[in-house]
Amino acid sequence: MTVRSGARHRKARPAGRVWRGFHRWAGMLVPVLAVLTAATVAGGVSTAVAADNPNPTVDVGGDPQGVAVDPDGKHAYAASYADNALRVIDTASRRVVGSIRVGANPRGVAVDPDSRHAFVTNYSEDSVSVIDTGSGRVIRNIAVGANPTAVAIFPRDHYAFVTNYYENSVSVINIANFKVIGAVPVGAHPDGVAIDPRGEFAYVANSASNSVSVIDVHAQKVVRTVLVGRSPQKVAIDPDGRHAYVTNYAENTVSVIDLPTQLGVKLTSLLKANSTIPVGLKPRGLAVARDSHHAFVVNTADETMSVIDTATGAVIRTAFVGYSPDEVAVTPDGTAYVTSRADGTVTIIRPN
Repeated sequence: MTVRSGARHRKARPAGRVWRGFHRWAGMLVPVLAVLTAATVAGGVSTAVAADNPNPTVDVGGDPQGVAVDPDGKHAYAASYADNALRVIDTASRRVVGSIRVGANPRGVAVDPDSRHAFVTNYSEDSVSVIDTGSGRVIRNIAVGANPTAVAIFPRDHYAFVTNYYENSVSVINIANFKVIGAVPVGAHPDGVAIDPRGEFAYVANSASNSVSVIDVHAQKVVRTVLVGRSPQKVAIDPDGRHAYVTNYAENTVSVIDLPTQLGVKLTSLLKANSTIPVGLKPRGLAVARDSHHAFVVNTADETMSVIDTATGAVIRTAFVGYSPDEVAVTPDGTAYVTSRADGTVTIIRPN
């Protein structure tokens, strides 16, 4: 793997960027703020926002959006949308140790539980790149639906689910042979997707339908639609499988859905949004800690991350995470990695 220069520290639209639909105005909501700094090479600890951001940052460049961490917490992966690359961050040294060329405008990232493969959605190429994490090479490009945004993996049954934003569908990939085995119609403009720990249901946030589609993983059909807040963006499920959390971008809240705890439950009338938690302005990125005790919410217009105590539903911490933050991933020890699009960085928030 080679490290490529990716310094980008100004609040300008990257050259050649493709802005589409909802995400055109969503990405421009944060006020333009001047950031004056010398350019740095991608891979080091960034000085771009040192005066503003008290937390450690890693310069990745290229309008980073999706982010994931591997199960052992040794690496974080950030999708550099404008550079068509996946940056590999060593979490111990907080440096970029690799840059992998993928498809056009990568958006979402997921890593399988054995850390062998990373899956990257290529928004403007209608494909998913599969990366061998050991060699740092793309081993397959899989054609999916229009404008794939997010991807979730359930390895036990060899499934990956990919949201196709402008096709209003979810592609189902057999990760044993990297072939698409189905497409499930969902609501309008599906964005985030998560699969429950038992592998029974996938939950899809439909940003233009104000709903979450619940897909039976094995039957590959929608079995329930749950109404949530306005413009839901991302969905995350706690590792104990008891709750799903959904960011409501246009309501500045997070919806909490109580999930069935028994296998084989029929979802005819059980699911609903049981409560909402107020957070910051324009919440988007979302993750839940491995111990299920905390949820992490990226507030794009506040340029902050809210930390929620899942037992009480209260926000217990708010931290600045850089300009135009987007998504978040959490390591096993509770460290959060947040992509900051306008800074070209990943902000690192350590647990208290």
